[in-house]
Amino acid sequence: MNTKGNIERHSKIKLDIYKKYLEAYLAIMSVVPAFTDIFIIEPFAGKGIADNGEQGSALIAKDVIESIKQSVGKTKNIYLKLNEYDKVFFDELLNNLSPLNDYIEIVNKDANESLFNFLSILNPKWHRLLFIDPWGYTQLRKETYQKIFTQANLDLLIFVPIYQIYRFLRKEETDEQLKPIATFLNDFDISEAEAKKASNLGDFVNQIKDSISEKAATPFVYCKTLKNTKCNSEYALFFATQHILGAQKFLEALDKIKEKDLFEDIVSDNEEIFTEEVKKYFNGKPLNNIELYELGILNEFLPKRINLILKNLENKKEITVNVLDSSNRRKGIFYIGYNYYKEKPKVQIIFNGE
Repeated sequence: MNTKGNIERHSKIKLDIYKKYLEAYLAIMSVVPAFTDIFIIEPFAGKGIADNGEQGSALIAKDVIESIKQSVGKTKNIYLKLNEYDKVFFDELLNNLSPLNDYIEIVNKDANESLFNFLSILNPKWHRLLFIDPWGYTQLRKETYQKIFTQANLDLLIFVPIYQIYRFLRKEETDEQLKPIATFLNDFDISEAEAKKASNLGDFVNQIKDSISEKAATPFVYCKTLKNTKCNSEYALFFATQHILGAQKFLEALDKIKEKDLFEDIVSDNEEIFTEEVKKYFNGKPLNNIELYELGILNEFLPKRINLILKNLENKKEITVNVLDSSNRRKGIFYIGYNYYKEKPKVQIIFNGE
């Protein structure tokens, strides 16, 4: 919402993306056996419905959870944890989300305090999605981000109006509404000086991505950009997770979004890109199925796609596949996927003629 309490066009597009991602994310996570409870956390929930009648993220999340519970059934406990610091907005949020079901908790606290409370109890069977929308809020302190970045079983989803912030930090934009978000990114050590080092918007996006990766100590950080040619703007969705399974589920969720044109790109499917990445890491030595799975997820290739690419390379006799255990491996089987991730390697590939 803007300062007048309305959801403008760019925010409506962003919320549409959030809804579609949440639908895909919950549909997948609801049937993942590793977790019994799923928590959707919003530290800046707003008032649920804007003054112009548009739904906010909190109401969208409630509707999606209700829909998932009906379609999937009670396979998982799904909770919605909301915080809104502004007392007027908090009261309106309570009213707009009524009736409150037992899976919804709404608090009226400082965002840092509420997040520390939400994240203080750890359970290896819980999985959490933290959604941060920085417009107008940006109350989180660096120590709060540090706690977020070190949490287990937590996925982080952040929307940023990347084009406007890039211009603001480079003194090419003067809209004061952007100042809090610029401060927000400064907590990631993305300052005016850093922004000026970027030769273009893509470099600036990578600066943020690399900073999140370093602070969260994880290679599994992804960014998808949305272009709005009607108003010459661009938005970025940053996602971070500590675990390769979380990364795979994020990519699967994006792959389930039917409106592919929402993002500049969704999930990689270019065989040449994957082959070149494999050859880069190959460097004359064999790569086993676990290494191939990791390499694929890091480069946004889902297991199914990796298997198809490897099968095509094997059929063209561009690779040799060596069996490492006693299993009777059939041609076209490469044991790519999380199910094999913690096992001993089963096969290794060698590029012929390299």
